[in-house]
Amino acid sequence: MKKSIILPLLLLLFSGALLAQDLPVRSVTIFKNNRSLVQRSGKVKLTDARFTTRQLPEALFGTFWAGSPDASLQSVFSAIDSVDSPTDYAGIPEILKKNLGKPVKLYLSTTNNTGFEIFEGTCEKVLNNPRNTFTFVFRTNNGRWLNVYESEVRRIEFASAPDLDVKMKKTQKRLEFSFQPNTREANLDLVYLTDGLGWAPIYRLELNDKNSGRLSLRAEVANNAENLGDTELRLAVGVPNFAFANRPELLVHFEQDVMEQLWRDNNNPYRGNAMMLQSQSFSNSAQSFDMEMNLDYSPNDGGGGVNGAQAEDFYFYTIRPGNFPKDSRYQFPIFESDIEPSHYYECVLKPAQSGSYSSYKNSSREENRDPVIHYIEFKNTTAFPWTTGAVNLLSRNDKGLQPISQDVLPYTAPGATCKIKIAETPEIRISQAEGDVDRQENARKFFSTTYDKVKIEAQVSVVNYRDEPVKLKVKRTIEGKPLQSEQKWNTRQEQATLRVNPAYSLEWVIELKPGEERKWTYSYEVFVNM
Repeated sequence: MKKSIILPLLLLLFSGALLAQDLPVRSVTIFKNNRSLVQRSGKVKLTDARFTTRQLPEALFGTFWAGSPDASLQSVFSAIDSVDSPTDYAGIPEILKKNLGKPVKLYLSTTNNTGFEIFEGTCEKVLNNPRNTFTFVFRTNNGRWLNVYESEVRRIEFASAPDLDVKMKKTQKRLEFSFQPNTREANLDLVYLTDGLGWAPIYRLELNDKNSGRLSLRAEVANNAENLGDTELRLAVGVPNFAFANRPELLVHFEQDVMEQLWRDNNNPYRGNAMMLQSQSFSNSAQSFDMEMNLDYSPNDGGGGVNGAQAEDFYFYTIRPGNFPKDSRYQFPIFESDIEPSHYYECVLKPAQSGSYSSYKNSSREENRDPVIHYIEFKNTTAFPWTTGAVNLLSRNDKGLQPISQDVLPYTAPGATCKIKIAETPEIRISQAEGDVDRQENARKFFSTTYDKVKIEAQVSVVNYRDEPVKLKVKRTIEGKPLQSEQKWNTRQEQATLRVNPAYSLEWVIELKPGEERKWTYSYEVFVNM
């Protein structure tokens, strides 16, 4: 007895994908805004002087560029084709259509859904109705002809193995590169910006004692874009400017909303101009496409072996972590460097109010207390810049390294000084009070407004409750003219202004012994209107 093969209503099928020739990735420049510039290049075989691929990159607008070193590339064309593709999912209509004329047993639902009606015979035709539903023309073994709706079929049973090589019509994008006639192979270069591939700097700062420490940088690279293989990664340090890379490239995207987004953008220089949307042509002149992007990636002196180079306003760390497939992550060491930190405490007093007469007339001389922040400063003694990133601070004591804080390490050029916040301290207290001590009415006319000249006197009190000496910086911004201070100060006019009062920054730098308290008075004058 021949064993029957029973298939359920929905059948999962194996599938295969037609793999096109792909260009290997040569280098990737990765920015911190989750965008990357991918460079691919290689030799391709041509058919009728054309190279065709269905592996279209997820390029961003205005960044896709193709070239050939010998200038033989003539044009680039893209389109959407309807092709027969293997599928891993097929329903009864697809299976019966593939096996027309083969003996089959149909199990149909009855009118009251209490059981099955069973018919044996062959399926002669599969019809697709206007509403995208299917009916089957079925001839039974006793010579009857049935028109069976797809919704009636509960199970099909073949007497022998059916043909399961089912293919369905699918749309596929095509990218075609045309070269000079009679060219059989050519070198092809591609470069484009893509989303989903970025990096983040992670610093670790170990403070061994008051005057020594070690700074380490690791790069965390997240790849959600494409398979990169064992390629060179260039991590960009700088602020990228991609004016139109917030939308897809037209050449490789055909979605209607992509085009509508482009035409809606008032800042788009192409708006209202005729564009060739499905092809991109290049002049077949003697000039070749400059795809080399050569940068001098040579080791630096003071970076623990880090490779890198400068280009315009960017610096590039160069790494090669190894195989880097899509949807994977890497954390890779960039450098380690010894530092010499200096500790100090800083308090920024509330700025002096400006403008109105009541700000000073009714001053109550109430004491104001402002927070005091513990900072460290250290110099970048390496030959390359430090990019902005998260920094984790640890301090060593007799029990080892203890985590103390996390802050932002700002961009620091070689030779520049870096400032990092550790924490707010309650062990140093600063308070200030001020009020007017003298007034000259109608002292100045500025345009059509008459101002009084008011002399303000302020007093600052600081106390060090720590058991060690500290360096303290007290800062304040005023609108007015500094007069005098009992404690040595530095004053600097912020900028030229057309306002009646100039802006000044004030700073006092003092050394406080353990338990020491210090007070001083300073004064400034300001013009206020009635």
